[in-house]
Amino acid sequence: MTSRQQRPELLAVAAACHVGNEIHVQCAHAEGPGHGDLTASPPRAQLTVIEQQGNTADLFLRLPEATEDLENQVDAHKKLIFSEELLPAPAAAEVQRRALIIRWIDRGTLTPTLQNPRTYTKWQKMSIVLVVSLASFSAPFASNIMMPSFPFIGPRLKLNSTGVSLTTTLFLVALGIGPLYHAFLSERFGRRPVYLGGFVLYTLASVACALSPTGPTLILFRFIQAFGASAAQCLGIGTIADIYIPAERGRATGFWFLGPILGPTLSPLVGGAIYSWLGWRAILWTTAIFGAILTILIILFLPETSIKLKTTQSDSNSNPCIGSTTTDAATSGLDHRHTILSTKILYRSVKGTFNYGVWPLGTIGFLLSPSIFLPAFYSSVCFASLYALSVSTPFIFSEKPFVFKSVKISLLYLPTCVGYCIGSVLGGYLSDWEIQKAKAKSENRTYAPEVRLKSARWGIPLLPSGLIIYGWSAYKGDTLVVPLIGGFMFGVGLMLTNGTITAFLADAVPGKSASVVAAYNALRNISAGLTAAVTTMAIKSGLHVGWYMTMLALVSLFTSLTLEVVQVFGPRWRKTAQQRAEREAEQARLAQCKDLTKELV
Repeated sequence: MTSRQQRPELLAVAAACHVGNEIHVQCAHAEGPGHGDLTASPPRAQLTVIEQQGNTADLFLRLPEATEDLENQVDAHKKLIFSEELLPAPAAAEVQRRALIIRWIDRGTLTPTLQNPRTYTKWQKMSIVLVVSLASFSAPFASNIMMPSFPFIGPRLKLNSTGVSLTTTLFLVALGIGPLYHAFLSERFGRRPVYLGGFVLYTLASVACALSPTGPTLILFRFIQAFGASAAQCLGIGTIADIYIPAERGRATGFWFLGPILGPTLSPLVGGAIYSWLGWRAILWTTAIFGAILTILIILFLPETSIKLKTTQSDSNSNPCIGSTTTDAATSGLDHRHTILSTKILYRSVKGTFNYGVWPLGTIGFLLSPSIFLPAFYSSVCFASLYALSVSTPFIFSEKPFVFKSVKISLLYLPTCVGYCIGSVLGGYLSDWEIQKAKAKSENRTYAPEVRLKSARWGIPLLPSGLIIYGWSAYKGDTLVVPLIGGFMFGVGLMLTNGTITAFLADAVPGKSASVVAAYNALRNISAGLTAAVTTMAIKSGLHVGWYMTMLALVSLFTSLTLEVVQVFGPRWRKTAQQRAEREAEQARLAQCKDLTKELV
């Protein structure tokens, strides 16, 4: 296939249809049709420009009938046509074009809604990443903000230590389940409606938490609060995939990941201070105010960026036979047939919503791929270790020999927070550096997504080392400095590994980044929730904290081998999965084409 550098004029594909050996493509490019080989035609393929209007071209590609590799050629063209990589890095002088369709929910944003999200300026992209990062900060911020008050809040709500930790455990479970539904909705209705709906729910649930009269009521509304905030957990990386080309995603992901990883670290600092001054209910009012501010920021500065939605809208806009809403019988003469067709489409939509919305097995199914499950599993072990460290801190340091109050306990999270910041930014640059090296070695400047995982090697030894140092020094209680050093090392190591893995997962399945990360988040947050509950019970039952952290360190070190396995076998697994998905998609398209033909002819 032709590389990006050989087809820089290609901007977007609006629609594509394949029947037999013919591919019909509607696309747009910078200088009008006729410049270069837009569809990377194989030998003897005929490329014809049917119609052109300004910068839009209607192309028709006919492949030779009698060729031995006809199926492979068709597969290659379908991959080119339907891949998100059809939206290359825009030229510096390219004019931004407003979206073809502006819905009511797209209005009100100060950042324009564009048809090609990758044509946003550098500063516009940075503002989008900032808002998304803040949105992703909210869920982990709310999950840990009550931790410094755990030893003191239980008696007031008539909850034992296990019941208090349950407010965090179920919160994390909701963070794992919620993205499965949010990803499903975002790939059908776009990112912006899901962001707004999620954070309106988060804000209202935060108010309900602050007013909760009993412990069980608080636990219930904390679950709902997490479900709303979890929208940003999967949509954040999807938004970055919308506006950045893969070679630039590492740094953008590193800056975005500061939000989700700083949340569980800064929140104890804020929560400890608020609890000391105003009490525990003020902590929850703080999350409600923060949710309202985020909702306003999303309305003003986060436009719709979904490439898949814009392609669907463009398809409907350019093809009156798809998504037509006309009621003029004199013009169409097909009112009755259109009604039947609309009824069938509605039936399929309801059925699809039930199958994948109520039972979102389709999204979880991404974990069946070993190239996705293995790095996600290792990352889940690391994330679970994060919550083991975070949950254990208030219980360890509120007792002898330290006997710290909530404010001092909250300050203990600061070195780990600094480690997260350094690891996140550094990890993004190292990830992109590996990509640049791979592209420089390749003749056509292509690379496999697994290349990113090489940069995780820098953090693999730091993470277990930090856990061991923290666990044993906290157990002995001789000095306060050594546990803080261990927390710092853990923070750097966690971000060098997890940030890279998240960027890899966004590249692993083009066009499905939100769903892949949703499945990854489900595994990661449920693991963290279970670990948080086990950690509390283990420490209260007198388990040696040094040996507990050593066990987690050994598990993380052993599971890090999965990254090496994915680097070796990942390209083969991914190619097999792509071929299977393309065959299934082709069969579905042909079946749908036959159904439409029967109704309209």
